[in-house]
Amino acid sequence: MKIMSQKYFLLYCTVVFFSMKTAAQNVSSPYSILGIGDIENNDYGRFSASGNTGVSRREIGFYNFANPASLTVIPYKSVNLDFTTRGRSSIFKLTGADTFTNPSKDFVVKRVALSFKVTPKVAFAVGFKPFSSVNYQYTGVASINDENTEYIRYVDGSGGLYQTYFSIAKEVKRGLSVGVTTSWLFGSLQNSTEYYNPNLGLDITKKDYKFYNAAGLQTGMQYYSKPGKKWQHTVGVTATAYTNLKGQSTTDYIESDSIIKSLQPETISMKLPVSIVAGYSIARNSGLSLHAQGSYHKWPAQKLSYKAASVKDAFGLNAGIEYSRKIDISGYSVEKFYLACGVRMEQSYLVLNSQRLKEYALTLGAGKNISPLISIHASMEFGKRGQASYNQIMENYMQYSVGITLKDLWYGTKKFGRYN
Repeated sequence: MKIMSQKYFLLYCTVVFFSMKTAAQNVSSPYSILGIGDIENNDYGRFSASGNTGVSRREIGFYNFANPASLTVIPYKSVNLDFTTRGRSSIFKLTGADTFTNPSKDFVVKRVALSFKVTPKVAFAVGFKPFSSVNYQYTGVASINDENTEYIRYVDGSGGLYQTYFSIAKEVKRGLSVGVTTSWLFGSLQNSTEYYNPNLGLDITKKDYKFYNAAGLQTGMQYYSKPGKKWQHTVGVTATAYTNLKGQSTTDYIESDSIIKSLQPETISMKLPVSIVAGYSIARNSGLSLHAQGSYHKWPAQKLSYKAASVKDAFGLNAGIEYSRKIDISGYSVEKFYLACGVRMEQSYLVLNSQRLKEYALTLGAGKNISPLISIHASMEFGKRGQASYNQIMENYMQYSVGITLKDLWYGTKKFGRYN
C-alpha cells in the first residue's frame, strides 16, 4: 500500500482547521433564545445516517465521538483526520399563522478530529466541535406609557458554545474497552435589541454579551463479542458531567454608533446536566446490523429569562439499520460501502407554556472507502420540532452532512520507534 507522507498529512490538517473560519450560520432558530441555545446532541459522522446510534458502534476507519471506548477499533499505527460539515434548511409556522415562512438555510463545520492508535491497545483523539448554537431574529411592537405611543423592537441573537476535547481509550481485555474524554467549553452569546420610533426620535440599541466557560468529563465502555461469528453483539455505555457554566455578562446602550451607557459587568452561571447514554448493536457477518440507543439528561432546576419557559430533564430514543458490503483481500475484511437509515426522537431540556419541546426525525445515508487512504460519508435528516397545538413555533427541517476521513500510517524516529 502506498503510504502518504507525514508532511502532506500535516498540510491537510492545517487546511481543514483554517477552513472552519469560512463556515456561515444564518438560519433563524427561534428556540435558541432560551438557555444557552440549541444543544447539539448529534454526532454528524457515519452513525448519523442510522438514527445517531453511535454509543455502541465500532467501525474500522470511521471516528466515533459518541463513545471514547470505540477508539480501540482503529488499526494499530493508524492516524485518521476526520472532517464533517452540515447544511440545513428550515421553515417555520408561527403561533396563530396558517402558513409556513420562507426557507432559511445555513452551512457550518460540525467536527474536526484527529485520532491515532499509538499502541496495539491504546488510542487517543483530539478534536473541536460546536456544543450549542444561538441564532434568532424577530420583530415586535411595544408601547411607551400609553397604548397610543408605540415603538418597534428588533431582536437579533447569535453566537454559541464550542467544545475542544481530548479522548483516550484502552482495550483492558479481549472484548472490553474503556475510554475517557476531557473537554473544555467556551464561547459567547450575543443579543441585540433595537428600539425604534422615527416620530419620537427613538433609535437606541441594547447589546448584551454573555461569556461562558466550563470543563467536562465523559467516561465510556464497550463490551463486544469476538469477530468472525455469525452474529456479533456490542453494548456501549457513557456517562458525562460538566462543571457549572460560569462567565460574565455585559450590557451596552448605543445611539448613533456611540455607547451612551454601559452597565457594570455581572457574574453569571448556568448548571449543565449529567447524562447517561446506553446502546446495543447486533451485526450479522453478511453485513446487516441493527442498533438501538437511549439517553437521559438530568438537568438541575434553574430559572430562565422568560416566565413561560423552564428547564426539565431530557431524554432521547434512537434506532437504526445498516448494510455494509465487505470483501476479503489477502485474508482481511475490507468494507467497500454501506447504506443506512434510522429514526430518532428527542425531548428537549426546554419546557414552553408547560409543554415539552419535542423533536422527531428520519435519517438515511451512505458511505464508501474510495481508497485505503480516503473514506467519505453522507447523510440526510428530515425532522419536525415543536407543536402548533401546544402554542409552540413549529419547525420542519431538512439537513444533510458530508464528511471525509483521511487515513495514514505514521512513521517515527529511532528514538520513538519506526512504524513503517
